[in-house]
Amino acid sequence: MTDRPSAAAVVRERPGEFAAFDHVLTELSAELINLPADRIDKSIERGLRNIIDILDIDRCALLRLEAETAQTVFTHAVARKGVETAPKSLVPRQHLPHALAAVMAGDTVAFTRLDELPPEASIDRVTYEKYGQKSHLVMPLWIAGEVRGLLSFGSTQRERAWSEPLQARLRRLAEVLGNALARKRAQEELDHALEFERLTTGILASLLLARTQDGSKAIDHALRDIARFLKVERASLWERLPGRAEFRKIRRWTAPGVPTPKEYFNFIDAPWISAQLVANQVVRLSRLDDLPESATTDRATLRSLGVGAQLIVPHCLGGVVDGALAVAAVEGDRQWPAPVVSGLQLLTEVFSSLNVQLAVDRERRAAEAEAALWRERLAHIVRVHAVGEMSGALAHEITQPMGAIENYAHAAKRRLAAPGPDVAKVASLLDSIIQQASRAGDVISRLRTMVRRHDLELAYVDLERVIRFCADTVRMDCELRNIELAQETAPDIPFIVADEVHIQQVVLNLLRNAMEAMDPPDLDRPRIIRLWIRHAAGIVSVGVEDAGTGIAAGDLERVFESFYTSKARGLGIGLAISRKLIEAHGGKLWASHRPAGGAVFEFTLPAATIGN
Repeated sequence: MTDRPSAAAVVRERPGEFAAFDHVLTELSAELINLPADRIDKSIERGLRNIIDILDIDRCALLRLEAETAQTVFTHAVARKGVETAPKSLVPRQHLPHALAAVMAGDTVAFTRLDELPPEASIDRVTYEKYGQKSHLVMPLWIAGEVRGLLSFGSTQRERAWSEPLQARLRRLAEVLGNALARKRAQEELDHALEFERLTTGILASLLLARTQDGSKAIDHALRDIARFLKVERASLWERLPGRAEFRKIRRWTAPGVPTPKEYFNFIDAPWISAQLVANQVVRLSRLDDLPESATTDRATLRSLGVGAQLIVPHCLGGVVDGALAVAAVEGDRQWPAPVVSGLQLLTEVFSSLNVQLAVDRERRAAEAEAALWRERLAHIVRVHAVGEMSGALAHEITQPMGAIENYAHAAKRRLAAPGPDVAKVASLLDSIIQQASRAGDVISRLRTMVRRHDLELAYVDLERVIRFCADTVRMDCELRNIELAQETAPDIPFIVADEVHIQQVVLNLLRNAMEAMDPPDLDRPRIIRLWIRHAAGIVSVGVEDAGTGIAAGDLERVFESFYTSKARGLGIGLAISRKLIEAHGGKLWASHRPAGGAVFEFTLPAATIGN
């Protein structure tokens, strides 16, 4: 059986302590009225120490109550020398539920000894015994008609009586402290809101001004800035998988040294949180204890991920949640004020819009890459087809040097077989063989260039050299057809930035079309093709003029349509591919009527700007 202390053992008010209390309270109240916000805490702590000394109380604690989450946060804890302050790990909702419920209802809880606690305060009693609390008083802090904090006094060395006059004075103290803390909190919230507003404005500006290719980097920097401002270790942008309560992290920032969590967050791992997000509800956890008792799976998942506090703001599009912005603290509790939640909601809208833009841009670039791949495949088909059509001329062009090689070789052999061979003449014949072999090699090299598969390679290109290559390639074919090929080149033609093989293909295709336009021979017209290069105002122009049958009226654009052809065996894609290749290089290709009869095909390309 527990021995009860005698009435004399219970600490009661001493003579004069109320007068001393009233004096300290008056001074503290006057001091707090005009005190700057950053000095209020020290003044409150100093005043509380004086009061517990005057009243012979062992310790005192002041806790702020978060209106949005009903969570309590220690703001001040003082104790007399030799006594430990109230532990900040103590969570009233968990460890003192009876006392917290009473204070939340606006009542004061006071007991001189633990036996005075009612049976329903069994959890509270265990906590008091654990921390050596013999007597206790806790009262609400009223601010603007609402309970916004708790003021607690405790005795650990002896039991303490709490008379009504004492409680009345402590209630006045609570009122003074409540007003001071309300002013301090209002100033802090204002300063924090203004600072967060500046951060949000800066992030919005960077996101809106970022070029498309820098959009992902801008989001990463924004997540970093948000995390650092909120003093958290993780920030991530999520997208919801279509039709599922599952989210995938698409952008993230993690503080150095902090483990990176897994990529997916789903209904199986966190059913309560997932359900909240799908219902477009903000998930605001100052600590894991904020989760409802039913969210055991969510609690275990967050703990395994190293999350101590989390804020997740969903994004809703067309009535359906399609993503979220999440920040998480690894260590310690975090409070998520309403201005922060509102700011993150705005940023979530911008992040989601930019992410959609980036996704569309990625799809466009992928489509362009695929189109370029198919364009190159078609261009390869056209080149192979052109080689097939030129096979006769190419065979003739190769036969000539091969025949000459054979003749020179026989002549050299005869010279060597003669008595006293003329070594100088034999050497001259061998030089001729080398020249003809080089000529045949050039033909084969041009052939290989045209038929090989090719990846886009942009480089500085000498257009005059390209034109000479193309002219040399078709020259034999022109001779067989009795066509004169005339070249006209303006001086100082600048380089271009292009894929040389593609430009060769365009010129060769235009030359082939010009030759075929003059079949069958027309005796009334000169059989001539003019190939010219000009430049003006940073633009290089290449033209191919023929004296053929010309283009029918109204077909100047139609000839560039895919599969349109006037040739019995034509593919109908040569000019279409040529225009695409020129446009891909930033140029234009068009056709016009030649005044003297025939057609003119001309394309332009921007001249290269070569750095200093």
